[in-house]
Amino acid sequence: MRRNSGPAPPASPFAAEDPPGYFPRILGHEAYGVVESVGKNVADLTEGDTVIPIFLPDCGECMDCRSKKSNLCTKLPFKVSPWAHRHETSRFTDLNGDTVYHFLYVSSFSEYTVVDIAHLTKVDSAIPPNRACLLSCGVSTGVGAAWRTAKVEAGSSVAIFGLGAIGLAVAEGARLCGATRIIGVDVNPDKFEIGKKFGVTDFVNSIECGNRSVSQGWGKTVVLGVDKPGSQLNFSSSEVLLHGKTLSGSLFGGLKPKSDVPILLKRYMDKELRLDEFVTHEVSFEDINKAFDLLLGGKGLRCVIRMDNCLKESFVFFGKELVVAMAEEEKRPSGTAGKTIRCRAAVARKAGEPLVMEEVVVAPPSSHEVRIKILCTSLCYSDITFWKMEDPPGYFPRILGHEAYGVVESVGENVADFTEGDTVIPIFLPDCGECTDCRSKKSNLCTKLPFKVSPWMHRDETSRFTDLNGDTVYHFLYVSSFSEYTVVDIAHLTKVDPALPPNRACLLSCGVSTGIGAAWRTAKVEAGSSVAIFGLGAIGLAVAEGARLCGATRIIGVDVNPDKFEIGKKFGVTDFVNSRECGNKTVSQVIIEMTDGGADYCFECVGLSSIVREAYDSCRKGWGKTVVLGVDKPGSQLNFSSFEVLHHGKTLCGSLFGGLKPKSDVPILLKRYMDKELRLDEFVTHEVSFEDINKAFDLLLGGKSLRCVIWMDN
Repeated sequence: MRRNSGPAPPASPFAAEDPPGYFPRILGHEAYGVVESVGKNVADLTEGDTVIPIFLPDCGECMDCRSKKSNLCTKLPFKVSPWAHRHETSRFTDLNGDTVYHFLYVSSFSEYTVVDIAHLTKVDSAIPPNRACLLSCGVSTGVGAAWRTAKVEAGSSVAIFGLGAIGLAVAEGARLCGATRIIGVDVNPDKFEIGKKFGVTDFVNSIECGNRSVSQGWGKTVVLGVDKPGSQLNFSSSEVLLHGKTLSGSLFGGLKPKSDVPILLKRYMDKELRLDEFVTHEVSFEDINKAFDLLLGGKGLRCVIRMDNCLKESFVFFGKELVVAMAEEEKRPSGTAGKTIRCRAAVARKAGEPLVMEEVVVAPPSSHEVRIKILCTSLCYSDITFWKMEDPPGYFPRILGHEAYGVVESVGENVADFTEGDTVIPIFLPDCGECTDCRSKKSNLCTKLPFKVSPWMHRDETSRFTDLNGDTVYHFLYVSSFSEYTVVDIAHLTKVDPALPPNRACLLSCGVSTGIGAAWRTAKVEAGSSVAIFGLGAIGLAVAEGARLCGATRIIGVDVNPDKFEIGKKFGVTDFVNSRECGNKTVSQVIIEMTDGGADYCFECVGLSSIVREAYDSCRKGWGKTVVLGVDKPGSQLNFSSFEVLHHGKTLCGSLFGGLKPKSDVPILLKRYMDKELRLDEFVTHEVSFEDINKAFDLLLGGKSLRCVIWMDN
C-alpha cells in the first residue's frame, strides 16, 4: 500500500487533533508478544521468540547504537510518525481499503500489528506477559532515568515531580540505586501512600507550599514528561551559567532497549525490581475504553489490556518488520489457574438449528482434569448426527465438537503427565493407562472410564460450562471443542509434538484416526489383500489411506457419488462401484465378481444397518472380515442368521476409534505424517473462522467437504 498524500508528520510530540495527531489511528505501544513468523533480512528473531515492542529504535548498527553514550539511533531517528519506520507507509487498512495510521511504530491496540525489528527486544519467555509489557515504555523510562540518565548514587537525595506511573518508576529506580531520601511532589496526597511502595520517604503537596518555591535547589534535573507541541522552557543565561545545575532530557530513560530492558526484567525475576505494584487494573480488549477512563480519572497506574482474554502477543514479520497478534499467553490468560474464564462458544441451543455464538463461563479444572485453549477444531459427521437428535442422547444447550488441537492452559489436582503449555489433542475415547484393558494390547476400551455418549464430564458427571445466566451447558463426547476454552479429563488427552501443524493434528482426534486404525489395528490388513469400503466420506477415505499404508493391492470404493472416485484415488482407491448403477445385481454380487469370491476386508463407514449387511455379504467366505465404523441412529439392529454366522467363516466386528490406543498409537500416526508417509493434507478441503462455523455445517451437509478446519482466532 502506498502512503496517502498529506502533510509529512513533524518530528515533535503528539497532539490531540492536529498532526502529529492522525486519525484514524491504532494507538498503544506497551505490549508483549510471541514471534509468529519472520520475513526477509531477519536474523536475530525467530518464530516462537517472546518479545516486547519498544517505541525507541535500537538498530545495533549505527554509531549511536553501538556506543554506550547514547540510546538515540541515527540510522532510524525517532519521530512521532504515523507510518512504519523504514518505508513510511502504513500496514493497516480498514475494510474499505482506507489507510489506518500507526502509533509510535507499535500500535498494540490491534490483534495484529507490524513492527520493525529495530523496535523489538527479545525477552525470557518465563516472564509474566502482564509484567514484561510494562517495560515497553513508562516504567522503563522512569527506572532508567534514575539508573542510566541521572546515575543516582547511593546515599543521595531525589525529588520527583509528579507521582504518576513514570514518577513512581523513577522512585523505584532511585531506590534500587540506593538513594536514602526520595521526595515525592504531587497535588494528590493519596499518592504518598502509593509512593511508599516504591521507596518514597517524604511527600510535598505543591498546592500547600504557600509562596515557597519547590523548584529551588541544586544538582541534576531530568525531564521525562511530554508537554504539548510548541511548549517552551525559559532559563536566563545567568542561572544556567552560575547555578551549576544540569538539565537533561531522558527519552526512554536513557536505556538501550535490546540490552538494558532484559537486565531490568532479570532484576524483576530476581525479586529486586518491583513491577507488580504498577498494575492496578486489568481489563479485556473489549473494555479498552474503561482503561482510558481509569487513567484519565487518576484511578490507575497501569491498566493491562488482555487481548482475547489473554496477555500475550504474537508477531509476523514483513521484511525487517513483524506483525503483532495479541494472542494467548502460551496459551492461557495470566493468573486464571483455579478461576473461571469467560470465552466465546458456538452453542447448539436446539436440534438442527444453527449454532449460536455466545459467551460462556468455563470452570477451572477439577481433579484429573486440564483446561485447554482450543486453537483449531474440525467438524466430524458425529457432530452432525447428535446436532440433529431431539431426544437423549441429544441434549441441549450443548457445546459440540470433538476433533481439536489445543494448548494446556491450567491443570487441576492429580495431574502428573501434563503441564501448562503442552500441546495436546483431545480424544473422545479414554485411555486411563491403569485398568486391565488400557494396559493390554488387545483392547482400547477403558474399563475404569467406560465410554458412553454422556452430556457430562467423565468422572463426576457434572458440567464445566454455564451460560451467562448461570444455566448448565452440556458437554459432548468429553471434549466440546466448539469453545475457545474447554475442560478435558486427562484420560481423554494425548500429548503431541508442538512442531505439528494444528490444522492437521486435529484430524486425528476422531475420524481420520478411526479409519486408518480400522485398517491397521482392527482389521490388520495384509499386504497384497483386497479391501472394499462402503462410503467414501472422510472416514472411508481414511480407511483407504490405512489400507494403502498396509500394502493392500486392491481398494474398492463404494458410494453413490461418482465424484468420490477421483478423490479416493488420492488415498489409494483403485476401483469404484456406484451402488445405484449395479443393474439387477446387488453391490455384494458385483464385489464378489470383481474379487473372485469376495473382498478380504470390508468396511462399513456410513452408519446404516442395511449397508453393514451388504458389506458382510461382500467379504470372502472362510476368512473375510467386516469392520463396522459408521454410527447408526440409536436402536438400529443388525440381523444375521445363526447358520451363516456359523458356516460362512466370516468375522464381523466394530472398531471404536479404529482400535487405536489414543496415547500410544496417535503419536505414531502423527510421526508418519511428519515423515511424509501418511497423507493428511488431502483431507482438509475447507478452512473457516470460528464466526463462520455454521458454514462448516452447510459444507458437510451439502457433501462439499471432507474436513473443514475451524480456526478459533483467525
